[in-house]
Amino acid sequence: MTELEDAPWFPAKLREFQTDLIGYLATRWPGYGPLLAMLNDPKREASALVDLCSGSGEPAINVFDHSTCFTRLTLTDLYPRPSFPSNGMVTYDPRPVDAKTMEILPGACYSMFNAFHHFTDSEKVGLVHRLREAGNEAFLVEVLEPTALCLAKVLVATTVGTLLFMPFVRPFSFARLFFTYIVPINVLTIAWDGVISVFRSRSLAQYRALFAADASGITVHRLPATLQAIIVIHLQRT
Repeated sequence: MTELEDAPWFPAKLREFQTDLIGYLATRWPGYGPLLAMLNDPKREASALVDLCSGSGEPAINVFDHSTCFTRLTLTDLYPRPSFPSNGMVTYDPRPVDAKTMEILPGACYSMFNAFHHFTDSEKVGLVHRLREAGNEAFLVEVLEPTALCLAKVLVATTVGTLLFMPFVRPFSFARLFFTYIVPINVLTIAWDGVISVFRSRSLAQYRALFAADASGITVHRLPATLQAIIVIHLQRT
């Protein structure tokens, strides 16, 4: 099974409502502190950051704003946001960008927040192999693990959380509220994708086993964070 938001037939507005809520929750969850401690190493060379599978872009923007090692941020997605209010530091590529086949930019650092589980294991290995071949640094960050506790947290976040926080998501939209409270499609689709995402996620041990054959230059960390630990797959620059 795959997430609804990955399907080309899934309505663009519903996908937008879903990724906006996920971005809102992610940026108000203080879980990226340990990642920022890794990123803000004074020995790290400044570079451009290219984010993959960006969705609303909020997690990447939040990390970019609180980091000291990136000169600019480019957001990309297979279903991009062409109306995104870009500025000189943060831009959203208006072209559909498939992470599996994209052109890799020399010298850029790549990131992916909460989307690595959307790929099959062979696609994960293929993406990491391409980034490694190009010599790029990358941070692939996951907040999901295949555990009963994680599933319970996701169910609460995607049902109760959707009902509680949807009015605060910006930009404000009456349609977003209509499809949450009057015709609760958002609750159903977001909860469905959340459950499927947990089942498609991988544990720390599974990620380490997946990349064991190409372990040189790849480290897999489980960083403690509030409410839910994060898994970071770090590809070192070569």
